[in-house]
Amino acid sequence: MFKGIDHIVIAVKDMEAGLARYQQIFGREVSRTGEPPGAGFLTAHFDFEPTTVELVQPTDETGPVARHVERTGGGVYLMAMAVEDIDATLVDLRAQGVRLIGDPGEGNPVQGQVFVHPSETGGVLMQLVPVD
Repeated sequence: MFKGIDHIVIAVKDMEAGLARYQQIFGREVSRTGEPPGAGFLTAHFDFEPTTVELVQPTDETGPVARHVERTGGGVYLMAMAVEDIDATLVDLRAQGVRLIGDPGEGNPVQGQVFVHPSETGGVLMQLVPVD
């Protein structure tokens, strides 16, 4: 089932200000930055083996990150949990009645990403990340 935290995503209004603040707090430079094609946000990663802290700044005012920043002002957006067996994890979560996003349904292979709905976790989107 759950092995631990894979990464945490923090939404920021201003990437430059966010980077300056987190670099100061962490006492290290950012590991990498980017803008995933079509994602609607900029990214900056701080690698802490085996986890990562990722900052995201919306670039698309209609995307989910922008809606989160608009609603909350920023902060923890997503917690990605490493899971050993995503299929078994989904079976267990379904049995508990946990609301999922991207669940392919019983008997169907997982394609893409699966999340626990924020309504189940006090407002934090939880991504399930399969690991070996």
